[in-house]
Amino acid sequence: MRFAVFAFVLVARPVVAADFDPKPVDEVVEKALKAFDAPGCAVVVVQDGKVVHLKGYGVREKGKSEPVTPDTVFAIASCSKAFCSALVAMLVDEGKLKWDDKVHDHLDYFRLADDAADRETTVRDLLSHRTGMPRHDMLWAGSSEGDSEAVIRRWVKAKPSTSFRSTWEYSNVPFTTAGVIAGKLEKTDWASATKARIFDPLGMKATSATAREAVAAKDHATPHYFALDKTVSAIEWDNLDSARAAGSINSTARDLAEWLKFQLAEGKVGDKQLVARSALRETHTPQMLFKPEGPFAVYFPQKVTRFSSYGLGWFVHDYKGVTCASHGGTLTGFRAQCMLVPEKKLGVFVLCNLRPSFVTEAVAKTVLDVTLGLPQEDWLSFHKAQLALLDFNIAAGKKKRDGARKPETKPSLAANGYAGRYDEPAYGTAEVVADGDALSFKWGKYTFRLDHYHYDTFTAVPVAPKADVVSFDRSTFEVQFRLGSNGELEGLKLFDQQFRRARK
Repeated sequence: MRFAVFAFVLVARPVVAADFDPKPVDEVVEKALKAFDAPGCAVVVVQDGKVVHLKGYGVREKGKSEPVTPDTVFAIASCSKAFCSALVAMLVDEGKLKWDDKVHDHLDYFRLADDAADRETTVRDLLSHRTGMPRHDMLWAGSSEGDSEAVIRRWVKAKPSTSFRSTWEYSNVPFTTAGVIAGKLEKTDWASATKARIFDPLGMKATSATAREAVAAKDHATPHYFALDKTVSAIEWDNLDSARAAGSINSTARDLAEWLKFQLAEGKVGDKQLVARSALRETHTPQMLFKPEGPFAVYFPQKVTRFSSYGLGWFVHDYKGVTCASHGGTLTGFRAQCMLVPEKKLGVFVLCNLRPSFVTEAVAKTVLDVTLGLPQEDWLSFHKAQLALLDFNIAAGKKKRDGARKPETKPSLAANGYAGRYDEPAYGTAEVVADGDALSFKWGKYTFRLDHYHYDTFTAVPVAPKADVVSFDRSTFEVQFRLGSNGELEGLKLFDQQFRRARK
């Protein structure tokens, strides 16, 4: 009998480091680059304390000849979160901090709207996504302010989405906050503390935590965006320095080999124990269960995942019966994936300069299958289908919205009647500008054109800065103006937040 969808090949014996065969890795990477039209990729595999595979594939920029090497710098995005939790673990080990310290005891401006969360949120809560606060990512993505404190001060004023500790909900700013606390305790900033406590001791000489340092590197990858129209184009490097510990690290496959070895050796580098085993193990220990639903379902498919949880800066889950600590990373033009199997002393880190794509997931899972002698699957076809489904659903959603439009309706007011300033406590000011019959608005560093949809609802089309809005083609932004019962304009809804019109 042949299985059409979930067929497995025969299970091979686990591979020991001395027998590692790079051929299956080379094959899946080359196929993945072609399947996703990705410019380049870098892969490192560590097993039993040894680097058994370290290689660059493809090119640093589409249409150019400079190859990706093991020393090419990529953004690792949210894989930075594990560096944050490792630094915090060091401080816990030294008695400078406790996992369950109250956040407001270290940052007096961290004051959440929910009373329970404001009173009880701990460092552990920050690192396990259970504050009750959603991402509110536009707060730092669109912010023209470059410092972490300003982002945190805005984020804490935003609205929660669930009650405190009731639901796991992925969010970036809590890690930014934990990084600020760690830097403060080290009497410096997070980037400097991480360099001194992790990068330097591990010999990660090409690794940095600012976009400026990354693009200054002679050998650095160019980020690329895969648009909804199926074109791939080079874009500018995201400057997310204000996100800090949430996702600002840039590194190379060679440097990340040392990070994998450090994690798999339970905090030891050579003969030196940089952090107590118990403190580092806590980061790999489940803290909060979550259901791999929505966008996370593709990363933890039901056919290979029986339990899923989040530790401290790591997803902790099973993969075909073995326990993994893993994390992915996404920026506008980069993807990264790290997978550890501590019990097998195996780790893999994959970097790619194209987003969205699933090159990194297909390669990392294939490495685990081959190296651990697990049933092998065609992860490339699986993830290719998932990306196609994602874009199909986005296109279908846009078509449905177009069909729901009420034709031949008009705005309640003339264009200049909507002009003015609109304020929201966390999101700040949106300035609506009228130019004849045309409307636009500015918020943070972005400018949007307002196209009439129906009644007092407008489609917000991002137009500037062009380098930043290229990746918004999969998003639909809407502005809904709100009139009071007296016909006076009271405010608008933007990013699902209610802005009030400022008094003249």
